[in-house]
Amino acid sequence: CLSVDGLRGKVTRPSLIRVTALDRQGKALDFEATGLLAVCIQHEMDHLQGKVFVEYLSRLKQNRIRARMQKQLRQSV
Repeated sequence: CLSVDGLRGKVTRPSLIRVTALDRQGKALDFEATGLLAVCIQHEMDHLQGKVFVEYLSRLKQNRIRARMQKQLRQSV
C-alpha cells in the first residue's frame, strides 16, 4: 500500500465479491469482481472508511511496525 511506504503484510481477502454502486451519472451498477480486481476494490473501500492494511495485522506485527516507524522518525530529526 502506498499509504504506508516500504511496509508489507499479508491480508486475507475474499477473491470474489459483489459490487453495488453508482456511476458518475448516478446510474446503478451491480457486478461481480474476482481476483486482483476484487482485492483492489476491497483495499480502496478500506481507505474510504479510513483504514489501512496495518489494521488487519496481528497486534505483534503492528507493534513491530510502530517501533520501526518511530525509529525512522527519530533518525530523521
